[in-house]
Amino acid sequence: MRHIYFRRVFGTVLILLAATAFAQAPEDEEIFVPTYSLGDQTLAINLGLFAPLFITGGAEGISDGITRPNLTLGGVGSIAWGSHLTNEIKLGVEVGGSFSFTPNRRPLFLVPITFESSYLLQAYPLEFPVTLGLGMSFARLGEDLKLDPFIRPGGGIYWNYSSQWAFGAKLRYWIIPQIYSARSEAGRDESRIGNFLELSLSALYRF
Repeated sequence: MRHIYFRRVFGTVLILLAATAFAQAPEDEEIFVPTYSLGDQTLAINLGLFAPLFITGGAEGISDGITRPNLTLGGVGSIAWGSHLTNEIKLGVEVGGSFSFTPNRRPLFLVPITFESSYLLQAYPLEFPVTLGLGMSFARLGEDLKLDPFIRPGGGIYWNYSSQWAFGAKLRYWIIPQIYSARSEAGRDESRIGNFLELSLSALYRF
């Protein structure tokens, strides 16, 4: 009888210990919910696809007409640094480039340099940055080199892997006006607005 009694007591103790351990597990497990304050910095590397969409403008002016860009699907890459003002707002600088090809295989290179603002929406473990980049873009086709205004609205999604690393994707819309004055060599009729799409994967490092 004593043997059966001790077995029951021992079994009850084991059950209680197991229940206590499971009850404490959520408290002991480290859950990282990122929050940012003034001066927190990030560094992101982006690589992906570059899709020429269409070109507006033509002989009647930059507001009329839509034409195909006659460019192949290409690639894009960039590196971006940012610094938080608040938990939601971040300002930074991004330098990158893209390439695609004309029908006769001439490469078109676009190298934008932008100041970018971001507004961050959070739903742990995900983050959703909404961004706007403004700057200038160098365009090179063969021997021709041109500097144009650059506008890039977009958004993305990041999954927080750790307190330092997050991984995700970005979808951004490139707008590049090429504006010529009436007195320029090309003439105002050659003014165009290029419209492109970027879909890239991103790795984000916090420090």
